[in-house]
Amino acid sequence: MTHRTIRRRGAIAALVAPAVIAAVPAVASAAPVIAADAICVRPVQPASGGLTAPPLAVTGSGFGPGAQVTLRRGARSISGVAGADGTISAQLSVFDLLTGTVPRSTPFTVVAEDAGGPGGNPPAQGVSNTINLRAAPLAFSATPKRARPSAKVTFKLSGFTPDLPIYAHYRYGGKVRANVKFGRASNPCGLLTVKRRQIPVANPQTGLWRVQFDQSPRFSSKSTPRLSASINVFRTYVNR
Repeated sequence: MTHRTIRRRGAIAALVAPAVIAAVPAVASAAPVIAADAICVRPVQPASGGLTAPPLAVTGSGFGPGAQVTLRRGARSISGVAGADGTISAQLSVFDLLTGTVPRSTPFTVVAEDAGGPGGNPPAQGVSNTINLRAAPLAFSATPKRARPSAKVTFKLSGFTPDLPIYAHYRYGGKVRANVKFGRASNPCGLLTVKRRQIPVANPQTGLWRVQFDQSPRFSSKSTPRLSASINVFRTYVNR
């Protein structure tokens, strides 16, 4: 009987600059309104392999000129002053949402509050609309964690480029032994759940196999985004 174990490699190694609020030209509206530049935030991975967490860009209008404005993402918040035209522009850090190793899509919200200016001038404009967003780390899992190489296991992946296929490249002894198309990453968070054979090779040799998950039909060590895993194939003997 043969079994395998899986180890995941790869973690976010860098954090973008702290969030700040700055004024940008726009026309003020009657009530505070904010918008974000993404529906689902995902890590960015250069060819070198390290992961970064780009900030979420938030813009808004309809705030009181010079009013104190606070942006909130859950328990986290940043504050600044609206421009003379009642607009804001902010860079919110989402690093904490993208450091997980469990494939998932996590919902979160962003809201702004206009507290007005000193002495009530300008008067407070109140709370803006709430933006509903999601975050997905670049991650994968395989269940069960131990199985025969020929057995089907459930792979879950997240944080890949939406609407593009995800592939698994199986290597042994430094050579590619199989390229398998798993399926298409969903929009907007790049999720995929699929059942596939643990190792899609007849009678796989014992020892260490390496698997790279990426979105290229052919293996390349510089493909992005990518995740790497190892599968240890060994024999077990039963006394009879």
